[in-house]
Amino acid sequence: MAKLRELGVSFEHWCFACGRLNPSGLHLEFDVSRDRATARYTGTQTHQGYDGALHGGVVTALLDETMGWAIFHQGIWGVTGRITVTFKEPVPLGEELVVSGWITRERSRAIETKGRLERARDGAVLAEGDAVFIRMPEERRAELERRYAGAADAFARVREAVESEERREKAGAG
Repeated sequence: MAKLRELGVSFEHWCFACGRLNPSGLHLEFDVSRDRATARYTGTQTHQGYDGALHGGVVTALLDETMGWAIFHQGIWGVTGRITVTFKEPVPLGEELVVSGWITRERSRAIETKGRLERARDGAVLAEGDAVFIRMPEERRAELERRYAGAADAFARVREAVESEERREKAGAG
């Protein structure tokens, strides 16, 4: 998997989920492969709901952001049109979690995704989600690319790293 930060994707902004500047944020760092994104996170008391459990809104944000990065790292800018989360078990604070998102279907304007939040130590599924992302209009995408200077170049490096990894895997399997 390609590590976005190592490939020059800047997280020096205020996004609650992935931005480095937000002191209350989640500070997620993503590894990506074709149509997929993964991050690790350990919940803290700052994001607590009931005693000892991660707030459900934060669980939803983890899934939303990760499903979003499954498309964003490919240079596709979109917004969440719909998200559904199924909570399987309370999500504990202080334990490492793995959150994954992947694309299940692409249509002209909409991209369907699924996501899963697991406890790292045993793989127990704590929450699952599915979402539909709507592609941004071209003028809004261009505006965001200007605001997040260097995004297009960084995403090109990410695509090349993903393709290179796929070629290595294919050569090793053949």
